[in-house]
Amino acid sequence: MLKLFAVVALSSFTKAQVSPAPSSVPGAQAPAAAQAGTDDMVVVHQFGVAGTPGSVLVQFDRRGASVLSVQLTDHYVSPAAAHKEPRDRSADDYQLLVFSQARSLRLWLDQRSSGLMTLQLDSSDGWTMQDIDGAVRFTISDRGLTLAKTYRHRPGFRGLVLELELLLAADATRSEPECFLDLLGPELINPSESSVYGNPAVAIAVAGDGAHGVVHPVSPKPGVVDANKQELLTLPAGELAFAGSTNRFFAGFLYPLDDAAHHAVTRVDAYSRPLSDDPITKTKAFSTTTTQLTLQMQLPKPGSSTKASFGVYLGPKSYHTFAEQPEYERFLPIMDVDLEPGCCFSISIPGGKFMAGLLVRLLGWFHSVVGNWGIAVMMLTVLVRGLLAPVNFRMQKSMRVYGQKMAKLQPMLQKLKEKYGADKNRYQQEMVAFQREHKMLPPLGGCLPIFLTMPIYLGLFTALRTAYDLRHQPFVSWINDLSQPDQLFDLGFFPHHFNLLPLLWMAMLVRMQLKMPLPTDPQQRQVQQMMRYMPLVFGVVLYNYASGLMLYMVTSMVWTMIESRITKKILGPLDPNVAAMAPTPTF
Repeated sequence: MLKLFAVVALSSFTKAQVSPAPSSVPGAQAPAAAQAGTDDMVVVHQFGVAGTPGSVLVQFDRRGASVLSVQLTDHYVSPAAAHKEPRDRSADDYQLLVFSQARSLRLWLDQRSSGLMTLQLDSSDGWTMQDIDGAVRFTISDRGLTLAKTYRHRPGFRGLVLELELLLAADATRSEPECFLDLLGPELINPSESSVYGNPAVAIAVAGDGAHGVVHPVSPKPGVVDANKQELLTLPAGELAFAGSTNRFFAGFLYPLDDAAHHAVTRVDAYSRPLSDDPITKTKAFSTTTTQLTLQMQLPKPGSSTKASFGVYLGPKSYHTFAEQPEYERFLPIMDVDLEPGCCFSISIPGGKFMAGLLVRLLGWFHSVVGNWGIAVMMLTVLVRGLLAPVNFRMQKSMRVYGQKMAKLQPMLQKLKEKYGADKNRYQQEMVAFQREHKMLPPLGGCLPIFLTMPIYLGLFTALRTAYDLRHQPFVSWINDLSQPDQLFDLGFFPHHFNLLPLLWMAMLVRMQLKMPLPTDPQQRQVQQMMRYMPLVFGVVLYNYASGLMLYMVTSMVWTMIESRITKKILGPLDPNVAAMAPTPTF
């Protein structure tokens, strides 16, 4: 079952001044907690109406007042699960398994504080639990100090509200005005859904004005427990917009809801997780991240309390979802992070990120018109290729003119080689002079469509690799999830599924290559023959691409075949001697 882990945990430590985060990584071994569902210390609570947006089924563990698991009852592990009867569907709800190291949860106060000693939370029976007014409240007390954690659900919002409260008894005394706490953000397990996409998991913290703030993303980094901490940012009080983790489709963020929480966060660190391969969730070691917020909270006066409230967003990454609530606009920077190129060894193509954002919005607009994401992808393809058609035709024409000119000059070049071939220096000098005399440089416009289509193709690739809107969206017949390979039928051997779309694309590319006339020049002929085998390489690379992206490529190839026929009618058949200079089919 596809699973997603997160951590929501709390601890605090002794501090006379601002102290660094602890050296040990909280939340060590999640799989053990995932199997604690039969423990009598686990309590299940339903927030919201099952099946409605934002409704969640939460497992709480009394030990440490921690959240063990969250099931999104409006999301499912597969398209088939969504069609089951509600009473049979609970096991198929999309799960965010939340793990908190309860036995490492503790609150430290300065030992000099009169009457206030270290509050140890190692005991499993130290917490009390109350179910009050649609919320779950945990409390633990020691020597006049009470720590309360309340998990609350707001209708219409995705996730929970986490309220932290410190209460000091009327007869207690204190010598320190504040305490320091560590608040762990959600840790998302990162199941491998398609290795061809790389790893889009990231920890992120944004300081400043939400969507317009300063973004600090960090990718998972392999390392040992005490060495894999990465500082995201140190910030003045009141600067944090949100912090959290993401995987391919979902996100878990912490963000302040009130002034007390807004001014409490002083630092955010990131840890790579998990510490070892997890066979249950199929997550590789150090393939995901979690964040840790350092909080500086005021100790209450005797007989009073202090409180800080944080929103815990647990849901999809999507422009449409983030538009549901004004609070979610702060999460938009993660969309820009996802649109960074994720292939070609992270080489950035100028314009790729901008193009990816533009294409995602255009795709959403087409979907709003036709109501089918597959058809929207095809419409987007036709629009892009249609806009490039005049430029592509000009390229074809200029390259043919250049090829014809080169074909006429070929005998003269051959004579030059025969005359000066024995003297390489002289031959090179004569060739340079010959090229200048006959202006043999290819036209600049011949390469223009390639430079134009690369940002488009790379932009679409990066957009579709994390496009939540295509998740579980059907197209036609057997294609019921555009975010996954089309999988026409299963195979009993590697590669396990028969994917039709990449093979169809490869067949059309082979057909185009075979119809290309071979040039008479032996060297050019050899190059052209080698190009005919390139579709086999492409087929291996593209075989497990998402069907949404392959649908774009197949539609684009159909357009290329039609476009080449029209070009042939207008410009005439392609001369074999010019064939080697013909452009590669545009993506």
